[in-house]
Amino acid sequence: MSPRQTMTSWAALAIVLGVGFTWSLASNQTTQTKPAHELLSANTVVYFTQDGSVGHEGAWKKTAAHAALYDSGLMDVFEQLVDFAKGQMPPGADTTEFEAAFKHVSEHGLSGSISLTDVGLPTATVVLHDAAPMEKRLVAFLNSTIGAEAGFTLEPKTVLGREVHAGEIPETPGIELSVMSEAGHLVMTVGLNASAQTVTVAKGDAPNLGSNSAWKKYNLSTAGSEATTTAWLDFGRIVAAYERFPIPDTNSTIGDALKAVGLHNLKLLALQSGYKGRAIWSEMNVDVEGERTGLLALASDKTFTLADLPPLPHANGGFAASRFDPAAMWETLVGVARNVDNLGPPNQRGQVDQWLDQMEGMLGFNPKTELLDPIGDLGVVFTDPDQGLMGLGSGFAMSVDDAPKLRKTADRIVGMISEAAEGDFGVRRVKKYGRDMLVLRFANRAEAGAIMIDDKWMVISLMPQTCEAFALRADGKLPAWEPDEEQAAAFAELPKEMTSVAIGEPRTTWSTLLKVAPIGLSMVEAMAKEQRLIPEDVTLPVSTADIPPAELVVQPLFPNVTVGVVDAAGMHTTSRQSLPSVPFLGGGGEGSSVATTGVLVALLLPAIQQAREAARRTQSKNNLKNLALAMHNYHAVYNHFPAGTHPNADLKPDARLSWMFDVLPYLEQAALHQRFKPNLAWDAANNRNFSAVKVPVFTHPGMPVSPEAHTHYVGLAGVGADGPELAVDHERAGVFANNRKTRFRDIRDGASNTLMLSEASAKFGSWARGGNATYRPITKKPYINGPDGIGGPSIGGVNMGLADGSVRFISEAIDPEVFEALNTIAGREVIDGF
Repeated sequence: MSPRQTMTSWAALAIVLGVGFTWSLASNQTTQTKPAHELLSANTVVYFTQDGSVGHEGAWKKTAAHAALYDSGLMDVFEQLVDFAKGQMPPGADTTEFEAAFKHVSEHGLSGSISLTDVGLPTATVVLHDAAPMEKRLVAFLNSTIGAEAGFTLEPKTVLGREVHAGEIPETPGIELSVMSEAGHLVMTVGLNASAQTVTVAKGDAPNLGSNSAWKKYNLSTAGSEATTTAWLDFGRIVAAYERFPIPDTNSTIGDALKAVGLHNLKLLALQSGYKGRAIWSEMNVDVEGERTGLLALASDKTFTLADLPPLPHANGGFAASRFDPAAMWETLVGVARNVDNLGPPNQRGQVDQWLDQMEGMLGFNPKTELLDPIGDLGVVFTDPDQGLMGLGSGFAMSVDDAPKLRKTADRIVGMISEAAEGDFGVRRVKKYGRDMLVLRFANRAEAGAIMIDDKWMVISLMPQTCEAFALRADGKLPAWEPDEEQAAAFAELPKEMTSVAIGEPRTTWSTLLKVAPIGLSMVEAMAKEQRLIPEDVTLPVSTADIPPAELVVQPLFPNVTVGVVDAAGMHTTSRQSLPSVPFLGGGGEGSSVATTGVLVALLLPAIQQAREAARRTQSKNNLKNLALAMHNYHAVYNHFPAGTHPNADLKPDARLSWMFDVLPYLEQAALHQRFKPNLAWDAANNRNFSAVKVPVFTHPGMPVSPEAHTHYVGLAGVGADGPELAVDHERAGVFANNRKTRFRDIRDGASNTLMLSEASAKFGSWARGGNATYRPITKKPYINGPDGIGGPSIGGVNMGLADGSVRFISEAIDPEVFEALNTIAGREVIDGF
């Protein structure tokens, strides 16, 4: 199928799904003669149904959410504002039908599915409940929109004894859009021979969804609650359909890839939600068959109870806790990466192990044994309203197995960042109740973030007071959280042993919102008039006095609790809510744990970025040192540095193999070096596959990953565009040239005053290619991060290697004349310092 055909097909599907929400009116409804799921195929792999409010009105009115929103009068305010907004629309903008359509769908619901044919082709179907009378109106709408755009018309026809409207999408292999009425419902389908598929199921000549094992397990029938929404994805059936498909450019299949990452045992992902007494009740399930490996093994099945939690703030606004073992996760992810690495082309395998070796050398310690192993397996994100507003009192506590080792590693990391940041980052050490607390300091001015490692817990917070209060609770000097009566009642309906838990307080959230609502309403009206959205003489239909008191709204609410359990059958999450919480407004827990963690990370982000930048800069320095050492070793054997290109008079310089090829044996890449044909071009048929091998030492870790085997380092070839052609004694000559071989004795300016290698910022090319891709002169100012492509991703300058083997960070503000002098080997300039 062409891209245009594919786009047309999926556009039709998207519009069909959207139309389901906008084009079914509530007039002249007919009585159902069969449930909607009997119009969907048994081969469904994705399913969704929303039952509508008509059949659940009694259960909805019993919930705390209904009491908070409707009994308080809050929704009356919103509805008046919506009606007012509609009245301000331009003349001729009639929304009556769309409002009625939305109302009908919300009251009666809809169902949708994606099924697979025997050959794995998808078919999408949407069933609008009780909407059969709107068939003609919908057909007219479709013909005037996507039909007119794509060049086809839905025409009435008889298919297997049923009347349908259908049309084949042009330039596709039989992909059809069909609309039909059946059993009072309106059915729309997009797929190969869609109308025949739909009719066959409707007549009972093909199995419907009722015989599907996933539907039998996850539908609107739930024990103990009244479900209104169900959705699931049958991952196992999708895998069965596509696992034999090959992955391009490899000898592997999709099934091999799924096994490599550990998803081959994943069977179903399902969600069911509805009402249970006063609560909005939802359950999520991830069904797994067999042993959980790879990514699925990341979910720990080790349970905990509330008694295992750290001493949390007595009046916390919410928290989220989970079992996860960082060391085990590291091993799992490394294993997955190695498995994926082994699926690739043979000449590109082993990169994961090379990356791991580089990372350990870059960090100066083993991240697993010295950082992750000392950390425990229970983590908690919590809010502490007494220590900061709007989520600023948030913290993260992680259990600790080996506090002395973790403290030692933390000190090492902090020292490494401080050294690399060159004054832009520092740490203030404070003693609190026998514990060391590290307060992070940026640019010698702002303090944001604190770390404290207790014998049992590591605490990271935005405010140091959060860490100190944690220590006081651990010592029994401040009260710690215990479930109150309402929270205890919620936990009574949920598992006692869990692998994750989250608690949120919607009363604080909604109370905060309602406290600012009167001010917000006045501001909205003023801004609307200022922007001329409403006339100056028009006022809103509601005033600040119409907003109900916050206490009236929040009085029916209760804490939200979500509990997760991991077992041999998979992952299961149960949630009991009154109303959702809103991040940063005190809700915490299930609604804001991610958000508060985000704030925590955001405020600590400068330190994280400094650490990453320092690590990348250090690794790049190591790469340059290794390249310089290889150059020196080459000189020790041949009594000269390699020329810019491997000697080959039959080829132009940019077609030859580069100097990087010549130093491969001195970079532990002798095997790769021996595979090349040196007398041929770098991209000749016999050399092309070997030139495509990525050599880590040629790659800057701070540069975007390229699919090509590019190098981010270049040799320096003097000053001026003719630099690569200059004789060794020319005053503008550099270490590298097209054919010239430079010796130590040729560097008359001194090896410690002569630049030999540099990071590159642009004009990248293969490391195996001679010419500008691997060595270049400086020609135009600014010389660093300018048009010559000499530079790098570091802020303020670039790492460069000198002829004596040392590596220096050269500021981009260096005097251009000094920089020119550093790029020549015999310019005889006097350099005082740089």
